[in-house]
Amino acid sequence: MPPVPARPSPYPSMPAFPPPTSHRASSSRVSAWLCGWLFGFLFSLLGLADAAQAAPLPLSKQGIAHLGSGGQLFFAGDEAAPADAAALPAWLARQRPAGQVDLFGGAYWLHAQVRNDSNVAAWVIDPNDTLIDLVDLYVYGPGPHAAPQTLLTGYQRPHEYLLHYGKDVQLAPGATYDILIRFSSPYYARAPMFGVKTQHDYRKLVGKENFLMVASIGALLALGLFNFFIFSITLEKASAYYALYVLTYGLAWAMTFHVFADLFDWHLLQLHYVPFFLLPVFSTLFYTHFLRLRDYSPLLYRISKVNLVLPLLLLPSCFFALSYAHTLATIAISIWMLLALICGIVVWRRGYQPARFFVLAFVALMLPGFLILPANLGLMPAMVANAQLVTLLGGTLDGLLLAFALADQIRLLRNNLEQRVQERTLALTLSNDALLTAKEHAEVVSRHRIDFLSAMSHDIRTPLAGVIGMLKFALRDQSVKGRTQEYLRIGLHNGVSLLTILNDILDFSKIDAGKLTLETVDFDLLALVGDAAGIVQGQADAKSLLLRRELALDLPRYVRADPTRLRQILINLLGNALKFTANGEVLLEVRRARTPPRRDGRSEIDFIISDTGPGIDADTLPRLFQKFEQADHSTTRRYGGTGLGLAICKELVELMGGTIGVESRVGIGSRFHFTLPLQDGSAPAADARRPQRHARHACRLRILCAEDVRTNQIIIGTLLESMGHDVTIVENGELALRALGTGAYDCVLMDGRMPSMDGEQAARLIRDGGNAEFPIPDTHIPILALTANASEHDRQRYLAAGMDDFLSKPVDEALLFEKIDAIIDLLLARGHALPPAVPSEDENLARQFGLDGGEPPAPADPMTAPVHILPLAGLSPQHLQRIAQAFLTEAPRRLDLACHAVRDGNASAAAAAFHALKGSAGYLSRPTLHGLCHQMETLASNGQLDNVEQFLPQLHAALDAARRDLEVQPGA
Repeated sequence: MPPVPARPSPYPSMPAFPPPTSHRASSSRVSAWLCGWLFGFLFSLLGLADAAQAAPLPLSKQGIAHLGSGGQLFFAGDEAAPADAAALPAWLARQRPAGQVDLFGGAYWLHAQVRNDSNVAAWVIDPNDTLIDLVDLYVYGPGPHAAPQTLLTGYQRPHEYLLHYGKDVQLAPGATYDILIRFSSPYYARAPMFGVKTQHDYRKLVGKENFLMVASIGALLALGLFNFFIFSITLEKASAYYALYVLTYGLAWAMTFHVFADLFDWHLLQLHYVPFFLLPVFSTLFYTHFLRLRDYSPLLYRISKVNLVLPLLLLPSCFFALSYAHTLATIAISIWMLLALICGIVVWRRGYQPARFFVLAFVALMLPGFLILPANLGLMPAMVANAQLVTLLGGTLDGLLLAFALADQIRLLRNNLEQRVQERTLALTLSNDALLTAKEHAEVVSRHRIDFLSAMSHDIRTPLAGVIGMLKFALRDQSVKGRTQEYLRIGLHNGVSLLTILNDILDFSKIDAGKLTLETVDFDLLALVGDAAGIVQGQADAKSLLLRRELALDLPRYVRADPTRLRQILINLLGNALKFTANGEVLLEVRRARTPPRRDGRSEIDFIISDTGPGIDADTLPRLFQKFEQADHSTTRRYGGTGLGLAICKELVELMGGTIGVESRVGIGSRFHFTLPLQDGSAPAADARRPQRHARHACRLRILCAEDVRTNQIIIGTLLESMGHDVTIVENGELALRALGTGAYDCVLMDGRMPSMDGEQAARLIRDGGNAEFPIPDTHIPILALTANASEHDRQRYLAAGMDDFLSKPVDEALLFEKIDAIIDLLLARGHALPPAVPSEDENLARQFGLDGGEPPAPADPMTAPVHILPLAGLSPQHLQRIAQAFLTEAPRRLDLACHAVRDGNASAAAAAFHALKGSAGYLSRPTLHGLCHQMETLASNGQLDNVEQFLPQLHAALDAARRDLEVQPGA
């Protein structure tokens, strides 16, 4: 409250604002007390005399703005208000006058005399313009002895008017009243005002002010929530800080206007200024981000940190120094507003256009501040009636203008974003063009790679096919014996190994290029597993390894899938297990997976290959199925291979919809497993045309073979002639056209790559009827592609050129027989008359001696037949003789070592000797010796040497029987 100017006291003998009285001691305490009482009594009498003459404040319909402008202010103690108007003058004489209200809080009395000059009796006394904790209103009159009207209001008490302290009072027209007001508060935002208004005018005032307050606080709440929503979408920090700022601003003024006290009866004065201390913090976080202050003015950005630190340091005053909280908050808010306005102006001048709305917003916020804050500090008198409401309206306008600033920023960002989008679109267009160019280049490179693989496949497989074919023909020659036959077998084995490596490389290339296709046919699963195991059985026998199969009883017999690829996976994994296992066994398990049935009706089948090899360390397992990877790079030299086998298995399993994995322990062994979803199938039709060795067709064909490589000419010609056909060989497509134009043929075997004219061009010309020089009479003659290009891409290319079927090199004799048989059926169906095949000399000789048509002799019982070395794939009779001789020399020595170890009690040495003898016995046709060695090895490994001794006589007998039979065989 501004200082109240001194006015003539209503009591002439008493000054308006008497200073505190001090009495000096005279002669004695009694005289001093008597003098003081006497002077006080005299002054009271003079005051009563003058009271009747004092001019009261006139009360018209316009009311009185502030009772303090014509009244007296006193410090309030514990003394109660007088009982009636007659006691009031003496009571006032005892009070100590106050110059003005201390903003740091306190209790005061205010006395004013009012005369109602209007004809209105219903009035309201309105304490306003600041928070007042407690207000007691006493209205005396008319008459000296009437009891006063007592009215109680303030922050801590119920209000008759929402959000206002006003209390209704009855003042009779023409009467004079003494109004005595006691008010107290721990602090005052500014000097309190006590107005008097008619009830009609006051209700209108309350309605207007409440509408403005609720509308302002509601607008701030809506702005805050809306910008929180914007933040949830854009994650723009400026929106979040702005939302926190306006919500805190609304909360601060809601507490100032007692919204929570009036609506929820929540009275906690210590929290009133907490939101005001947080305002600078949230606002500074907002404007440093919104104005990009770090970029536009790093100095102001650093200075603005004062607004983050100072309010938080001063905030505890709300709880420990409540009387000073208002002043400290006023200082912190003044610094914040000044710094924010300076930052906005600087950034605006530096070209950031959204800052103009920010500057206008803070001007709207600071204008009420310039009018109110100095009055709050007591530096100037109040210039507005309801300072708090004016400040709230200015803050609401500030929030709206800041919302415009954010919108302008979003507009600017949108324009910039559109520009960046256009730039990015252009960049993406250029990048897309570059990607399309790169894609076209990659496709060209891929086509070149496929063409290169086709060419390399042809160029490598063509001579390799000749090598393998010639070696096979050489081994058929009965005159080749001894070391020469052994050398040929070794050469054939190496040729086949080289072909396997080449096939692995081509398979992986086709998989990598996405050109590998799978077929789906019915096949016998059990037979395929047996076939795969049979193919690698010789490898197991050569290393004296036990190859076992365990097939679950509930396996489906017939399934639908790609049998060729499944066989390839099994042979690869079994071959790997046998390759890396030095002793022990390899186990193949096939069973249904322990998983719920699939919705598509397919069965999950587990294939597990376990071995007792060296195992694989844990660091190597993750890269085991990568291409060109092996567990140890030294194994490439020790065991051979490209490192593509497992990678191909993984790709094939995944192409078939399955999974593959491995577990291994070093020193114990490895366990490879894969699972495939297989559809139940039906029994495939029996293949009656599968030829026996050296079988001949029933009809003789005139076959034209176009092949430019001399080796392949000999191989193919020999195979076709052995099947009973007449063969004409030409070296290129042009000569094939000439032969077809001048002679009669039943079918054509056409190589793909030949000089002068290749097979594709020749096939197209044949289907078109030839040319003017060489017309072709039969354009539907069957053409069988015969080429070393083994990919599916090549197959489709040849079929598109007009060829009827496809056969890759090296030529498989059985498959060639089947293809020619199919051509014979086709020709017969077309009505061609084919001559019967001419019997070979061997067949004629067999008929002369009556050897044809007999049943083959039944195989001898191995338990009763003489013991001999089992014939192994790839081993000549000379090899078998060497194995027999080695057994006769080595087996007795191994048995002696085992017997000595048993007598000495050395179980481990005995087990090792029995194991070595078991390996040698694995080559014998009779399994007795092998079984005894296995049983005794197990007993010795368990330390049961007493039981081992019981079997030694049986072991000696079995070994002696085997030696007798082997020694009488030729060459032993």
